[in-house]
Amino acid sequence: MTSRHLRRIETIVPRRSEGFGGKARGLAALARAGFPVPAAYALAGDAAEVHAAAALPQADRIAALLDAPESAVTAARLDAIAARVRAHPLDPPLAAALRDAFRDLRRGGARSVAVRSSSTREDEQAASGAGLHATLLDVTTEELMLDAVRTCWASVYSPRVLAYLRSIARDALASAGGSGAAEVEAKVGVVVQAMVPADVAGVLFTVNPLTADGGEMVLNASYGLGSLVVDGRVSPDTYRIDKATGFVRDRIVGEKRVRAVVTDAGLSEEDVPLALTKREALEPHQLEELVALGRRIEAHFGDARDVEWAYARGTLYVLQARPVTTVAVRVGPRRPRRSRERAADRARIVWSNVNVGEALPGVATPLTWSILSKFSELGFRRAFGALGCSVPRDAELVGDFRGRIYLNLSEFMAILSQVPGLRPRTMLALGGGGEVDRLEAEVHPRGHAAFIARLPFTVTRFVRENVAITARVAAFEASFAVERGRVGGVDLRILAPQALAHALRDVERLLDDTGAIMLTCYGNLLGAVVLLNKVLDVVAKEHSASLQRDLIAGLADVDSAAPGLALWHIAEMARTDAAARTALVDGDPRTLRPEQLPDGPTRRALLRFLEAHGGRGAREAEISEPRWREDPSLLFATLRAHLQRPAGAPGPLELETRRRAAREAAELELAARVPVLALAAVRHLLGLVQRFVRLRERLRAHVTEVLGLFRAVALEAGKRIDVKEACGADAAFFLALDELRALLEGRIGVVAPLVRARRMQYLRDLALPDPPDTFVGFPPPVPELPAETGTLSGLAASSGRVTARVRVLLSPAQAGELLAGEVLVAPYADVGWSPLFLVAAAVVTDLGGPLSHAAIIAREYGVPSVMNVKSGTRALHTGDLVEVDGDRGTVRVVESAPRASAS
Repeated sequence: MTSRHLRRIETIVPRRSEGFGGKARGLAALARAGFPVPAAYALAGDAAEVHAAAALPQADRIAALLDAPESAVTAARLDAIAARVRAHPLDPPLAAALRDAFRDLRRGGARSVAVRSSSTREDEQAASGAGLHATLLDVTTEELMLDAVRTCWASVYSPRVLAYLRSIARDALASAGGSGAAEVEAKVGVVVQAMVPADVAGVLFTVNPLTADGGEMVLNASYGLGSLVVDGRVSPDTYRIDKATGFVRDRIVGEKRVRAVVTDAGLSEEDVPLALTKREALEPHQLEELVALGRRIEAHFGDARDVEWAYARGTLYVLQARPVTTVAVRVGPRRPRRSRERAADRARIVWSNVNVGEALPGVATPLTWSILSKFSELGFRRAFGALGCSVPRDAELVGDFRGRIYLNLSEFMAILSQVPGLRPRTMLALGGGGEVDRLEAEVHPRGHAAFIARLPFTVTRFVRENVAITARVAAFEASFAVERGRVGGVDLRILAPQALAHALRDVERLLDDTGAIMLTCYGNLLGAVVLLNKVLDVVAKEHSASLQRDLIAGLADVDSAAPGLALWHIAEMARTDAAARTALVDGDPRTLRPEQLPDGPTRRALLRFLEAHGGRGAREAEISEPRWREDPSLLFATLRAHLQRPAGAPGPLELETRRRAAREAAELELAARVPVLALAAVRHLLGLVQRFVRLRERLRAHVTEVLGLFRAVALEAGKRIDVKEACGADAAFFLALDELRALLEGRIGVVAPLVRARRMQYLRDLALPDPPDTFVGFPPPVPELPAETGTLSGLAASSGRVTARVRVLLSPAQAGELLAGEVLVAPYADVGWSPLFLVAAAVVTDLGGPLSHAAIIAREYGVPSVMNVKSGTRALHTGDLVEVDGDRGTVRVVESAPRASAS
């Protein structure tokens, strides 16, 4: 018995190792391939079966428990069963063999051992039970080792493990018509491994587990044993590494305040010296060695791996390497790298989120990233194509840093260099971004010949696409309304998983259709704006930027401006609806709900508003964020602020009249500056820009509706995942789109370990400060606060000059703090923030550009605005008196508010 069930790890043939469990199989494969695995023995799961048969009645065996009603298998019953397994003595021959193994490891230099469970249902290709079973570290005596083996066996009798095994049984029953629990053979093997007294340890993913980018590794490292990293109890150093080149795309120095260490007195935790917390735990050569190790392990197994590693006295050890259980993983680079890219120094790439960060600010969940990164990249390719530029198939346009989306400005400017006379400085003035001088100096033009040769076809296509664009959009919107009603009208709660997957595919198709026409309009808008900008540069010179802003303002019917105007009208209605006015002014915006308002015209108008616009919201591109109909607190805060506005303050209708007058004046100025022979063509070009602005905003609203449908499916799927695997009702937001679809279609089983790991990384990213809006290579550890100059510079977004007090709002949840007539200072301001614009005297944001949605809305409302000031939320403070100049793009501090004392 002993020779058959207890084996040295390197003597186990992986393809014949089923009975030893996933962990033992992985270690055996590593050891036999020559990887630096600590000496170990593996005990087959059959030994656990023999022990359970001697210790337990048949009704308490694992197969019987899986077949029993869940209500009969209580936590108390499982605790009692586990206690009997731990108390029952080991079979004497097996105990003797384990003692021999322990002594052999001690003779080999091990001071103690780690005893790890190795379930036959653990570390599988399609699912992982990692972390469900017991692991005991620093086991120093034979008796403690025997107790640890029984503890590993007993760990199967826990609610979490039973839920995991039941889910596998249900999947087997659904996919193959099996008999449920009978299909699930779950034995608990054990690995007894020489303990590695790590100085530094951590985890290496050979694929990015958040984005499923197979061209990128993610590595966590901290001092001491890796257990604190795996358990999420320490903030480790984090590296994102280009797998092909070894270039570190991003590095975050974690706090690493505590470490687990092995001492003569046993296993303990201790504080890390302050000086060490501020430096990286790994030496540069160790980081290189780990990257090389990750490549070798992935190449050996042929799939993405989650590797636990440790350094002890300078020697690297591999503790285990399990499959990354996600179907969206693509092993190898995401796209083939060009030779010029391999030769280029990636440390010189300029990244920016100035414009895209306004659309999707902050950290994105994996579901949102998987949908919108693909959508964004496709959109930019179409936009460049509309300009007549060719885009290399392997161009890397979009990237993420610390969970935030960024654009590769170096790649963008290289593509746009095909347009004669179009320089980075011109494009950054339109879209925002920094490092102008670097881009001007380092972007190598790709030549104009091909662009010029394509120009007749580009112009022909542009004319053809736009002759009937309004009619095309109208036809699309008619079909969209029907399809949206069909998809959105389904009660998702009653759908079987396969039917829910079908609904998800319907939503995907709807996004493809909506995105295609919106991106066509966006591409044409970009082309028309570039042409208009070049005309204005010639005829208006230094006055061109302000002239352009006025020319595309005062359009009155921009779709994104509609919610703010509608709320103002509702507030005006409430002035004569006494009961509603009292409820709105005296109620708490954070808890007030439409149904709590007294019945009357205000309540009915607000319900109609939510029916029309309830799918909007702050950060509405983030699918996990609630919409206005779910959380209307910002709406109620806006209504209260309108009702508290001083008498005589100008309303939107007066502001709209002013903006229309400014636009008409700008059109007259344009006519005076443009030669008569060219005036008709320039007016036609201006008309195209104005039309495309309207169309883009209308179609963006439809895209937002589709994202709301994704949210509905994800919420329903999340509830089901939580019932099955107890990993939170938000679980679906931590799966990529391909993974969610595969789960619903039954192609993958358990996802809880993946969800928990991604949620942990998401929360870590949330806790990190935002990287700078523009940086070179990879972001610095902490963005530096600019020197106190008294004036912040940004991009002029909406004309006008205002002097007023500042109100800094970091989240829409603070909307109730904004008073009418204050300057709203926010990190970003997407459409979901826009109702507050009509409350504010001016708007200042850290992110955004002149063509952003927020800038367009601000111009429609006639609110002076400066965007992309980079650090307004940190440099300005609530109560500061500032002058906002929306023509010059500056914010000047006139008087600083008293600061709270440091004491």
